[in-house]
Formats: sequence, C-alpha cells, structure tokens
Amino acid sequence: MKLPSRVEIVEVGPRDGLQSVARQYPSEIKSAMIDALAATGLSRVEATSFMRPEMVPQLADAEAVWAGLKRHPGCTYRALVANRRGMERAVAAGVEEVVLLATASERYVQMNQNTGVDGNLAALESAVDAAPGGSVRFVGAIAMSIFCAYEGPVSIDRTLAIVRRYRELGVTEVSLATSTGVEGPAEVHRLVAEVLDVYPELKVGVHLHNANGMALANALAAMQAGATVLESSIGGMGGGIRLPGGEQDHGNVATEDLVHLCFELGVETGVSLPALLEASKEIEGLLGIPFKSYAARGATKDGLMASARTTGWQGR
Repeated sequence: MKLPSRVEIVEVGPRDGLQSVARQYPSEIKSAMIDALAATGLSRVEATSFMRPEMVPQLADAEAVWAGLKRHPGCTYRALVANRRGMERAVAAGVEEVVLLATASERYVQMNQNTGVDGNLAALESAVDAAPGGSVRFVGAIAMSIFCAYEGPVSIDRTLAIVRRYRELGVTEVSLATSTGVEGPAEVHRLVAEVLDVYPELKVGVHLHNANGMALANALAAMQAGATVLESSIGGMGGGIRLPGGEQDHGNVATEDLVHLCFELGVETGVSLPALLEASKEIEGLLGIPFKSYAARGATKDGLMASARTTGWQGR
C-alpha cells in the first residue's frame, strides 16, 4: 500500500464545528477548547472565521477568541475569510494563516452568497490584495469540489480552474472539500491525483464530511493519491451546509477516528492519540454536545483492553 510517511491533521472544530451549533458559546469556552486541542500535538487548528456577525453569529467574537489564544510550540492557528473586510479584520487581529473559501458549484454559491463562482473568486482576490505582502500564508479551500446536491457531479475541469486561480494568487496549498459527504474514494483519489498531476508543486489536502460513512475510506484514497493534509473536527461535530430537506447528518469526520486510522496505517501525524481522546472527553463535557467518534467510545485496541480489564469476562 503506497502511503505518505507523514500527514498533517488540521483540526477545524472550533470554526467549522461551532458555526454549525445553534448555541453560542462564550469566548472563554472556545479558547479552552482550542487550548485542549493544541496540546495534543496538532500542528494546525482552525480557530475561527472573520465573517459578518449577522451571518455567522456563533463566531461573532473572532477578535476576542484570537486575542485569547494560548500559543503552543509547533501549532499554527488559522482563520477563514470570505471577502476583503474579513481579511482586513484578520490582518488587524494578527492572523498568520488564512483559509480562502471558493465554491465550485454555481447554484450553491448563488444560494449561499448571492453571487456566482467568478464573483466568489473576485471577492477572494480582493481579500488577498488587502493583506500586506508576505504577512499572511494562504490556503485555498474549494467547497463542492466533487459533488453538489443541486447540480450533481462537479467536473474536475471546474475544480481545476479554481485551483489555477488560486495559483495565480500565489497560493501553495489547496484543500478539496467533500462537502455533501456522499463522495466516494474512487472520485476522491481521481481528483487529488489530477490536481497533483497538473500542479505537482502544490500541497494538497482534503476536508472530509461523512454522510455516507466513507470519510475514512476517502482519507485513505486521498493519501494514496498523494494528499498530505487531512481536515477533520473533534467528535465529528459541525460541517453544516445547505442541503435539500434541511440540515442533514452530513458532518465532519471525527479527528479522533482520523488520527486512529493513521496510527493503524503507520502514518505519522505528530498527534498523541491518548491525549486527543482525553481532549475529546474534556471538550464534549465543555460544550455539552454528544460526539460521534468511534475511537473516543473505546473502539481502539487499547480502549477494548481497558474495558476488558475493568469489566472482566462477559461471555455466556
């Protein structure tokens, strides 16, 4: 099995997770969540987004959260922006890494942002112009990179066209999102391989949603195709997008399960799985949200053996 020796796990729960939860948490709880995650060995944590407060009220306190971050050696914090004003706020707050979010589906971006793909990209270009040269590192994310519930399959050419626009902006890392969570490993492998074939100099990652239960298979396929960054959310929380029939269970893959997968494959992540499982329990209690992680529920070799030692023989 051809796999990278090391991948980077990017934790998006504090942003993509919390923005999908109806409850609005105080900045102090968010800071405690981020601190617990950063202490596990994660090298990047997506802390917040600088969006219009009326659009994402759950993250209206972006400046306060950023000011309250506790720095951990080896951990970079990043934030998402969608336009020039968001970039101006992020730069003023001292953000060092920014995620730009483009959408490959014309219909979805029209519904979500009242513009088209070109308008979406123009807003991001204006945002990049607002950042002083060399002061910010950019990651170019592409939502609906494979499939859209309203349009169906998204052509690779359309996604590649957005990657090209990102490269013209100087972006050196892209994140391909399986936004609807119904994408499969063959198409994930094909897209990652195609992007790297055209742009071998890029760092390529995937943002994984799990509606069809294939997120871990998609992660494996992405790694086999050359992806070296995997994005996930603690406990599988969040990942809410607009889909037919209202909000459905299509959320992010759990970071605990993704790190566990890499551990079983012998792929280094730099993350301590025991520390991550402890952080998961702490954050689940902190937020009062039931998490959806197999690893956190004891479905690991160590977890099963610990249960056996505690409960003894349960056979008949």
